[in-house]
Amino acid sequence: MADTVIKTEALTKIFERGRKREIVALDRVDLEVRRGEVFGLLGPNGAGKTTLIRLLVGLLTPTSGRAFVLGRDVTQDIDYIRERVALLPQEAGIYERLTARENLVYYGGLYGIPEDELNRRADRLLDIIGLTDRQHHQVKSFSGGMKRKVLVARALIIEPELVFLDEPTTGVDTLGARVVRNMLKKLSSQENRTIVLTTHDLHEVSELCDRVGILNKGQLVAVGKPNELEDKFKAANLEEVFTALVTGEGLEA
Repeated sequence: MADTVIKTEALTKIFERGRKREIVALDRVDLEVRRGEVFGLLGPNGAGKTTLIRLLVGLLTPTSGRAFVLGRDVTQDIDYIRERVALLPQEAGIYERLTARENLVYYGGLYGIPEDELNRRADRLLDIIGLTDRQHHQVKSFSGGMKRKVLVARALIIEPELVFLDEPTTGVDTLGARVVRNMLKKLSSQENRTIVLTTHDLHEVSELCDRVGILNKGQLVAVGKPNELEDKFKAANLEEVFTALVTGEGLEA
């Protein structure tokens, strides 16, 4: 269990929409994510990816089933979990009138990180994302891709054990996306941090992810290493696996 960072057991979330109409957003999901791996959550829009993440960080309560993060039950020990977990949602906001550095330092300060340590971490992250020269510029002058890099760095300033990233390279140019990917690889391989990311970029998945889970209509329909899934479904690449599982066309296992 020590090497299992996320574990869910028949995790289910049902939303009620007027006149008791039920929407099954997540349907009896059993999942394990191991310490130090980059795990990709794939699925079409509405498949349940965001619901799963929100359940794991305590923003939603399960309808049934159980979920454990860092060995703690998300319905009982969420304060412990939140101190050690970072979440970067796709729609994350940024403080436009603060500088890049101030965004990092302000966020880290909310977690009580000492000033000297906070400045050291900010220096390192700004260097990694290539914004040292712009660190004292207000973020409102940045491009969308530069803002996204600041947001990724902001999520990492607390040095979380587990990071949830929803479309981390959205709006980032090719070079910037590579910088973000390399940063995530380093966090995983050298610092043993666990990363769960959602993305529609299957090239990004192939480059980054140790394993992937594919969600469709709230159900976890496949889990494994990209090459293992390609072999299992006799597919030329992960895109073929994904398309087959989501549409049911050409599926052979």
